[in-house]
Amino acid sequence: MEEQNPTFIDSTKLIFGIGQVEKITEVSGRQLRYWEKQGYIQPLEQKKGASRQYNLHTLFMIFHIQRFLNQGFTLQTAVDKARKFDEQIPVLREFLSNQLKGIIVRDDQKLLDFGYLDASHQQRIYGVIKDGKTSFKIDPVSH
Repeated sequence: MEEQNPTFIDSTKLIFGIGQVEKITEVSGRQLRYWEKQGYIQPLEQKKGASRQYNLHTLFMIFHIQRFLNQGFTLQTAVDKARKFDEQIPVLREFLSNQLKGIIVRDDQKLLDFGYLDASHQQRIYGVIKDGKTSFKIDPVSH
């Protein structure tokens, strides 16, 4: 049996009914069923007579399809963009889990500490969020 990392929630156990998905994503049940018919999303297997249910991964896919539709893309383009974004998530997760050292919240900004810039350990790199804008900064390390 594969050991689960206890620091993460098993997202396969997070299941949402169609009504919850409609409220969370503001996508109608009719639209969800159409997307299923087109093969864009898949509900969990359901027992006869039971309402549709979706896992967290599908919920995110629905959210991103709707986000791209709201930006003015066609449905097919929105699905393509959502799928591409979905493919990038594991890479981002791997990078952040290996590299992110901490988050510092100050009055007017948030700093994501990505650790040392290089093996010399002379500088640290930070992602900065301030006034809704993002940037990077490099600070010298005082020893």
